[in-house]
Amino acid sequence: MENFWVSSNFLFPVLIFLLFLPVSIAQLSPSETRTLFQVQQLLEYPEVLQGWNNWTNFCYLPPSPSLVIVCSDNHITELTVIGNKSSPSNTSIPTSDHFIVSQQTLSDKFSIDAFFTTLTKLSNLKVLSLVSLGIWGPLPAKIKRFWSLEVLNISSNFIFGEIPLQISTFKNLKSLVLADNLFNGSVPDLRTLQVLEELDLGNNHLGPKFPSLGNNVTRIILRKNSLRSDIPSDLMNFDQLQKLDVSSNNLLGPIPSSLFSLPSIQYLNLAENQFTGALRANTSCNWKLKFVDISNNLLIGNLPYCIGSSSSNMTVISSWNCLSNASSKYQHPYSFCHREALAVKPPVRNQEGQSTIKLGLILGIIGALSSINLPVRGSPVMNGRHAPRTMRMASLGIPPYHVFTLEEMEDATNNFDPSNLGAEGSAGTAL
Repeated sequence: MENFWVSSNFLFPVLIFLLFLPVSIAQLSPSETRTLFQVQQLLEYPEVLQGWNNWTNFCYLPPSPSLVIVCSDNHITELTVIGNKSSPSNTSIPTSDHFIVSQQTLSDKFSIDAFFTTLTKLSNLKVLSLVSLGIWGPLPAKIKRFWSLEVLNISSNFIFGEIPLQISTFKNLKSLVLADNLFNGSVPDLRTLQVLEELDLGNNHLGPKFPSLGNNVTRIILRKNSLRSDIPSDLMNFDQLQKLDVSSNNLLGPIPSSLFSLPSIQYLNLAENQFTGALRANTSCNWKLKFVDISNNLLIGNLPYCIGSSSSNMTVISSWNCLSNASSKYQHPYSFCHREALAVKPPVRNQEGQSTIKLGLILGIIGALSSINLPVRGSPVMNGRHAPRTMRMASLGIPPYHVFTLEEMEDATNNFDPSNLGAEGSAGTAL
């Protein structure tokens, strides 16, 4: 009996010590505790963050589908907050001066700059997910301070403007999800993100160029944007790519047949674009490929055997093209695709191409005017140096003309847009 009491007296302090040990080890630093309360305030006290108080041990909050906080060495390494505000739909591209707040956004007092300034105090974050919280405004460049991020998910908000170039400095980033926002403009060059595996930029206003990516990506989702270019040839080197969804854009040109045989490809959605031409008859498909959607394009000819075979375990959607060996009930006539293909506007040229066109147009106009002026030199009617320009031409029986300035020519041709070309010849380009 005496030994029992001795053992009990010994075990009791040990139990007390073990009971409080986890709290002491995982106690969040005071500065990061203050930061979480500031985040709660800046997000205007969403329902998912209700109930926090001075005694809340954030590192030991039970994870839920809406809130996850993970700590390591007294620092937060993961913060996931999922609200209940719906993402934008059918919203035009806003600007900082013309954004209208609503019940689905945070109030007009919200400052996205102040919000991310506060968040960057959590300098050890590896996972940051802020979804459906009504966050609005342009994403600030100071996001580069999240130097250790591996996952960034700020989807289903109202973030607009261009994606900041600084996003390409996250050397450890594996997943970038900016879907269901209002981003516009070109995507920064992301080839520097060598460990990036997932890119989801769906349902924005990004374009017109296809993003430049490293070839270790496994998932690329660019659906419902404003892309207007060919599928880049270097995409054929993406041996790890499993899912590609570029549906509902304005992509054009032929579909590269090698897409279907990429070593890891399983899901391919190219629907609702402006792809033209015929798929090669000898196209081969990776046996892992289970889903293909090429509907609502301008494709002609026959489906390759590996896609059109009824014995395949693959789900194939090919309606509303001009295909010959598919159900004619759900296909356009060949003339439709031929006519629409001719009307497809070419992809936007790069700056160098624009400059070349501009120079060609200017030289063409100068050449045309020079050829008109040639007879004037030999005319004895009037001294051309002193006669008004319109009189010089009128004296020859030629209708008067007007000399356009460079600014006027730019206005008249929509900044020398290629669609205004009239003809091209050895003398240059004419309107």
